Amino acid sequence: MNEINPFVFGKAAEGEYFTDRQEDARRLNANLTHGINTILISPRRWGKTSLVKKVISEFDNPDIKPIFIDIFQCKSEHEFYHAFASTIIKQTSSKLEEWTEMAKTFLSRVSPKFSFGPDPMNDFSISFERNPKDDSDLDILQLPERIAQKKKIRLVVCLDEFQQIADFPNSVIFQKKLRSVWQHQQHVTYCMFGSKKHLMEYFFNDKSMPFFKFGDMMFLKKIPTSEWVPFICDKFKETGKVITTEQATKICQTTDNLSSYVQHLAWVIS
Repeated sequence: MNEINPFVFGKAAEGEYFTDRQEDARRLNANLTHGINTILISPRRWGKTSLVKKVISEFDNPDIKPIFIDIFQCKSEHEFYHAFASTIIKQTSSKLEEWTEMAKTFLSRVSPKFSFGPDPMNDFSISFERNPKDDSDLDILQLPERIAQKKKIRLVVCLDEFQQIADFPNSVIFQKKLRSVWQHQQHVTYCMFGSKKHLMEYFFNDKSMPFFKFGDMMFLKKIPTSEWVPFICDKFKETGKVITTEQATKICQTTDNLSSYVQHLAWVIS
């Protein structure tokens, strides 16, 4: 019988695999549940995606609905709109009929067309023809606000690897478009997070940039050894194995406390 490894690597650490970032989690939860846009910055593999997923999974208000969008693969404004619209529609409903209704109602100017895979509830995409000249882009950017108003809820839209938009053609013009729409939304809160510190700071701290002072800026620090060691020891204990405090400390020293590397090395050793 295969044992369940108490550690995880290669993907976001969620649920029981997540190492407590209590202070960061409290601050992020307070921001997002109180409608404060938040910018979260840390190098890759420090656990920011895991932190966001943990916080939004623990919302205890049924009137707050989290949306998680990874835009790392988006290479253009058009690809961003596809990912944005598809994910917003998919994650705000679990019914096929409601998906098509929302698309037809709120995206009428982009002529949405659905395509489904073998599992229609989990494998679908939206294709559309957009014409920026008739403000069809604004329909897409207004989608979360309109859905939130219709459902009488508040949405928290989390955008992973947000610095990716720096590579889009006419990036600053695109950012102006986003800001001009999103800043007026009353039922949507945005959480943008990324791993390229200089770009994220440029987006949100430079007075010349459209997203200047758009929200509260958080910088993640490494999880200290004092938090990692009991986590590692407890995980070993859960599977009937033993690791000493000194050995757990050595894992942290070897990996320089980088979250994904700590998990990976602990996974190999366990």
